Amino acid sequence: MSETPLIALAAALGSALAHAFMTLFTKQARDMLVFRAVTMAICALALSPLLILLPFPPWEAWRFLLLGAGIIWAFNMAMIAAMQRGQMNLVYPVMRGAAPALAGLFAALILDEPLSPLAIAGLSAASAALIAFAWPERGGAPKAAALAFALSASVMTASYTVNDASGVRAAGSALSYLSWFFVLTALTLGATALVRRGDAIIALARAELPRAAASSVFNITTYGLALYALSIAPVAPVAALRETSIVFGAILAALVLKEPFGMRRAVLAVVLAGALALLQLG
Repeated sequence: MSETPLIALAAALGSALAHAFMTLFTKQARDMLVFRAVTMAICALALSPLLILLPFPPWEAWRFLLLGAGIIWAFNMAMIAAMQRGQMNLVYPVMRGAAPALAGLFAALILDEPLSPLAIAGLSAASAALIAFAWPERGGAPKAAALAFALSASVMTASYTVNDASGVRAAGSALSYLSWFFVLTALTLGATALVRRGDAIIALARAELPRAAASSVFNITTYGLALYALSIAPVAPVAALRETSIVFGAILAALVLKEPFGMRRAVLAVVLAGALALLQLG
């Protein structure tokens, strides 16, 4: 394997770990909408010097930035709704699980990145294993509304993965694209929180500020590493490797939130690793 795919592999795995921590912080928030809005605002402020130091993105990149702003807003709304209705160990695997197959399909259709039969088998098996993480334990029952919102978030994940892959390549700079991405996301989520929370938003934002500041580090890390990996490697392998975040998420949910993990999900993690190996071989 050449140096570039190895770098992309490390970046995608690092992004997956950071994404799991980001989701854990969101799940623990008292008001998830305000929490996400404050987190994005902190990210935008932290990266604001780059808006001046780096070249302004060309119009070709702005097409994807503006489209991505709408997609990521929809993702956040669906993620928040799913997290409010179900345990992290239920909704997070579904949110992340269906995305790699969709991203691979979208990339093949839009970015002309065809998948070999072995890669398709790996993507399919990885997606099936990840979705199986969310299957209820014996005697349990899935929550239809939570799963529906989680599936919607998964569609948005696949959409913004392909959109951002095109955008970061058009921008020519992952850091420039990342900085403007957070500015637009902060604006859309901030406006939504202001409309929905009204005069209470200041008090709510103050309450969420300490954890939002910590979460912002993981937000910048997960999106930054993902954009870097997408700028040097095909979409489908990067998207699939990012979905290993579900393994990290399951462990964090078990250790921090005291949600069940169990032998079944441990076996599924092994199956997932094998499926991702097939994807890489393909």
